Amino acid sequence: MIEDPLQHTVIRMDESDWEKPPRRGTALLVITIIVLSSLAIAVTLNPRMLSLRRGVRVAVIDSGITPDSEIAPRIVAERSFIQKGNGYQVSDNSTWDSSPGGSLHGTYVAKIIVTESPDVLIVNAKVVTSDNEASVTAIATAIRWAVLEERCDVINLSLGGTPTHDDPVGEAVRWAFRRGAVVVAAAGNGGDCGLGGSSIETPAILPEAIAVGAVDAMGVPYGFTARGPLRNGTAKPDIAAYGFYSGSEGVFFGTSFAAPRVTAAAVQLISLCEENGWKWTPGMVKAALMSSVNHLSAPAYAVGEGLLNADAAKEYVSRAPRRDGLPLVAWVTPSKGPWDFEQWFVNVTSKVELTLFTSSNDTWQVSLSGNAAHWTGAPSVLKVNQTATFQLRVRVIDSGSVDNLRLYVRLSAPGYHYVYSRFDFSADVAVAKVAFEIAHTPWFADSMYGQFREFYRLITGAGIAVEEIRDPEELTLERLGEFDAVILLDPCARAAHLVNGSYVRVSFRSYSQAAIDALVTYWSSGGSIFVVGLDNRSIELSDLNDLLIHFNVTLRYDHVPSVSIVLNGIPSTQLVTDLISHPITESVTGFDFYGCSMSTWGNVTVLAQVQVMARNENGRIVLENRTVLACAESRSGGRLIVSGTNFFLDNWGIQGEYKSATNDRLAKQAVLWLVHLLG
Repeated sequence: MIEDPLQHTVIRMDESDWEKPPRRGTALLVITIIVLSSLAIAVTLNPRMLSLRRGVRVAVIDSGITPDSEIAPRIVAERSFIQKGNGYQVSDNSTWDSSPGGSLHGTYVAKIIVTESPDVLIVNAKVVTSDNEASVTAIATAIRWAVLEERCDVINLSLGGTPTHDDPVGEAVRWAFRRGAVVVAAAGNGGDCGLGGSSIETPAILPEAIAVGAVDAMGVPYGFTARGPLRNGTAKPDIAAYGFYSGSEGVFFGTSFAAPRVTAAAVQLISLCEENGWKWTPGMVKAALMSSVNHLSAPAYAVGEGLLNADAAKEYVSRAPRRDGLPLVAWVTPSKGPWDFEQWFVNVTSKVELTLFTSSNDTWQVSLSGNAAHWTGAPSVLKVNQTATFQLRVRVIDSGSVDNLRLYVRLSAPGYHYVYSRFDFSADVAVAKVAFEIAHTPWFADSMYGQFREFYRLITGAGIAVEEIRDPEELTLERLGEFDAVILLDPCARAAHLVNGSYVRVSFRSYSQAAIDALVTYWSSGGSIFVVGLDNRSIELSDLNDLLIHFNVTLRYDHVPSVSIVLNGIPSTQLVTDLISHPITESVTGFDFYGCSMSTWGNVTVLAQVQVMARNENGRIVLENRTVLACAESRSGGRLIVSGTNFFLDNWGIQGEYKSATNDRLAKQAVLWLVHLLG
């Protein structure tokens, strides 16, 4: 699936409150990676004291607020950031709700906060227009204004957008956290009934933000609520809350309305500290909320640590040990693992990202126990200034399967109660080993945790181990030689960069000559390669063709289908049914295609083709057969597959959400053929 990054020059509010269409196909993939630092924040954070003023100040950065008798007395400051200087077409000095989509979005958010936190004072920062758009410049400016000029303690962001390399909003959130403000952000509404893996939006992806997912009154996650984990496996969302607003205007749904419930709980914690003369930090507030949840049956990548329980959080903070008046509270995520879709194998390295949240700046000890501890690598000491991320590397060494393995990761620091994460798993013997090469795509959903999660599950279910190559420096002949096949996912995909307030598409990363040489030699020596491309709207074809030409293939500058309609978020793919008999295509009746065709020559075998209208040398429109899927074999047994689309491999394709019911069969047989378990 793909999407044009240029469509995302603005941040939009979470829109489930007015029945946002399901996000599939082109609506999911404009995603570029944001790198989460594994280091502690270098700036020491000063605990905030509220003894000099009454009421906790909350910035509602949203569509404005139309006050009623309940809200009006709570509003202490207002400002509209919808100005031409912030990137808008027209200025709007009004602070009343702009009613995007006909919904008083910011007003409803403020009502939830006011209703659930009696000590709150509201700072109204209007950034969203009636067209449901907000510039990143306006949001970042509003955050800094709220903290510097209005001394806000909590910031509520019931809005979000696609993560990009240039993220002014994310930088502002990090800055606000360092200044001592709690930032609560809606996780987003791109979950698409669980198929939207790694769909958490920015700024909710940041460790400094409390990412809030949405559940119904029974604690069941809504289909729209964005799913984690993040591209590198980091746990998100952080917590879940009821994702609806009910008033005289009607009932509205979305993570927009889950976030203010967590904001209200943060206000209650801060008020508790103020009343008792205690200090507080945003790290303490986040850790307390996450450690005091009601546990839910849904996976953590849908609901975080569980359902918000403000009363339990206040009780936890009241009983926590204190140092110089600061309650010492900590929490680690994920608190258990692996993820329910993961399968681990012997003699294969599995990586786990853990994130620790604490009240203060301290040195933490990391200790491992359990019968899998001696197969696990982790830092022994961790410097943490309220948040830090570190990695576990688990590699079970054995000639056979090992069952009933357990690993405890215990974290401790002076004055704190220890916290731990627990992993229960088995390690199977793999029949083969493949790599997902994602070092040349910036898209946030491109990983085994994101849009290729079902493809990963399909492969590992066949007993084939999967590792990911994320660093281009890993593309050496020695590293490639560890795998039976390497799958290049969306190679040379374009990134979105912010230039003068607007996002433009730019080339992300091409293959170096050393990497090309390594891949060609790997294939010539018997290794297998699967190149999963797209058309020139999404990837830099010239860069990818510099690699493909060595295999007698180049992708063409066309679009198949030539016309596509997006209906309810689903692009109209072309069902490819003209398949050539081959072990890869056995019993495949058709597969979904949205991408480009290819030119082939030499010993390349055509596997599938489509008819397209093209102009001949005389300028006449004619029907022409064009190849869309091909394979080849080297003299040493290396195998190659090239596709001009990724749609039959993504979560929606594997689950039959487009047109074909045999995408999964084609995907599985392609990998089995690559690793010489078929044909």
